[in-house]
Order: sequence, then structure tokens, then C-alpha cells
Amino acid sequence: MFTNQHHLQHLLRPDQYTSEAQYRSELRHLFQPAWHPLATKDELAKPGDFLTFDLLETPILLRNFDGKLRAFLNVCPHRHSKLTDKPRGNTERLRCQYHGWEFNAEGGTGKIPDAKAFRPWDRDNSCLRQFRVETCADLVFVNLSDNGVSLREWLDPVWDEWQCYGGAYRHTTTWECDFPCNWKIVLENSLESYHIPEVHPKTFKEFSAEENSWHELTENFTSYKTIPPHDFAARMSNWMVRRLGQPVTNEYWHRVRHPHTTGASLDVMRMMQCVFPTGPTTCRYRSMLFTLRGTRRGPFAWGVYRFLRSISKIVAHQVFREDATIYEGVQKGMEASPHRGVVGTREERIYHFQEYVNRECAGPRELPMIAEHGA
Repeated sequence: MFTNQHHLQHLLRPDQYTSEAQYRSELRHLFQPAWHPLATKDELAKPGDFLTFDLLETPILLRNFDGKLRAFLNVCPHRHSKLTDKPRGNTERLRCQYHGWEFNAEGGTGKIPDAKAFRPWDRDNSCLRQFRVETCADLVFVNLSDNGVSLREWLDPVWDEWQCYGGAYRHTTTWECDFPCNWKIVLENSLESYHIPEVHPKTFKEFSAEENSWHELTENFTSYKTIPPHDFAARMSNWMVRRLGQPVTNEYWHRVRHPHTTGASLDVMRMMQCVFPTGPTTCRYRSMLFTLRGTRRGPFAWGVYRFLRSISKIVAHQVFREDATIYEGVQKGMEASPHRGVVGTREERIYHFQEYVNRECAGPRELPMIAEHGA
């Protein structure tokens, strides 16, 4: 059941998908305060495990220090080199790849080669810049701002629901891809089911009827729920869910915490996706897939889980590839479009998202008011 019964205005102008000023405003107002899901606990399970990221023009290093997760700017305070160029690894100590400076869990200096050459020691300006790290279930989030709300407060609408990323659901795989389009194109595509018959004829095939579609719209969050058709694939999934000791709900949920964090769920899997702007007309999409392991043990349950994991990966990648076919074309259309655009009731989550973007990007203080469009 849709909230609106009439079509809605497309609130964002085409130039807001190409503008450098819009991109900078979104980085400052939408992404700087946000929490970003970058990894899972199992990717940083051992002391010394680390991952690196280019997050919103900021090089990040995530590392396990004897069970404590820390995030630092991946830049050495000595001569500004990246601490490491490796995407992942395990090291006994956090050491700069250039001159071998070492750092502890708080970002302070440890062993410094030929330390006497740096007397008197400027300890305050020799520390790594540290960022906040918090977890929700097995998901590891990083925040680039020095202060602000906690992860639990930021995820308030979905905190309880996203506790299932872990436990009965095990991390299966993570992948990411760069796309030649504005990040909002990717995010808005995930917010509507109207494109399904054209873009997903082999997977989802057709969108659900209005009476089988439930939308929830709040200031910083939207969700969509539907009951998938009771076809052969659904019956097989239900059988496997029961064999793994879990209840069957027959529900598909898609929840988005604005600006960019998406959680999708079926009984057999959980998917966490996040889209990051890398420029006005480029972005990076990161996906983390979790597959149901359940509570049953033994060879049979293990075999069911292994089969389910393989199928989940195949389907998730197929859906991802299908969506990827349209992003560049939408971006090129945006760059040439003279139209206002229109949002149907099935796409009402997009309208709500665009309201959020305009509101949080400070409207007339930094950008022309959207009401001026077409005036």
C-alpha cells in the first residue's frame, strides 16, 4: 500500500546530478556526519589484520589491535606517505611503508628509526589522525566527523533489524564496483521497484502489486516490504530455511538509512550495500552478502548451507549486474535532459529521499532553491 495516491514532483534538477557545487555540499552535509559500513568483523578477526579504503576522498586504514578495532587516516605524520598501499593484510606492528615509523593502538608513535635525529620530540604533531569506529552486529562502521551521534542513535530506525548481520547469518562475500554516474542514481534505483520488468526480467521478473507493497517513510529512513510469490524457488528456500532451524517469514525487506546505507533481507540471506560518491559523476558501490547458516549442525545442515551460499552469491551478483547496465545511460540522460521529471506512487521513496537531500544540503544558503526550477 503506497502512502501517496497521486504522482509526485521530481525534486532534484538534472544539474544536481552533475554539479561540483552539489557534490561538495553533499560531502559536507550528508556524508561527513554519516556512519559508513566498511567491513565485517571476520575480515578483521586476527590481531594485526588491516583493511584500507578510499572513503570520500579520505584514505582510511582499519586495523585490529589485539581485539580492538581502530580507524586512522592512512597518512604518516612524518613525510605524508600513505602508511600502506595494500588493500588488506596482517602485520605484527602498524609501520609506515616509507621510513618505518611505528604507531600504537591510540595512534601515538612507537619505535622511530634514528629517533635522536628528531629531538626535541614534537609528540602532539606526531600522532595519526583517528576516526570513530563502532559496530552493529558483525558490521564495522566508521565516522569521519570528530563528534556527532553514536552509531546506535544514527541507526535508530533499523538498529534492531540489523542485529541479524551475524549470528545465524554468516558473511559470505564482499565486492565493490565503480560506476560512471552520480551516487544518487544508484541509490534511487534501489528505492523503487518500477524498473523490475525492464531491468530484471530473469531474476525478480515483475514488480509486486500495490496491495502487496508496504512503504514506511520517515525523516531519515524509508523501507519497503513485500511477500515474494510462492513459486518453486520460494518453496525450495523455505525448505532450506527450516532444515537450518530457522522460522520462515516469507518476507522481503528493503531498508535505507539516508543518505546511502541499504539493508535488504530474505529468510535465506542479508545484504548490506552502500554507495559512496567519488566525484560529481562517479561513485563506488560496495556490497556485503550474508547467508543463512542457522542453528542446526551436522553434515546435512552444512551441505544445505554450502548450497544456499553458492546460490545466494550467484543471484546477488546477477541482480547487481542487471542494475549496472542502466547507470551510465541514466547519467548521460541527466546531462542532456530538459525535463522536470516525474515520480510515480510506486517510486515515492525517491521523492522522500530527494526531500532529504534538499533539506540537509541547506537549500538556498548554498544552492538555488528547487522551487525555482521551471519558474
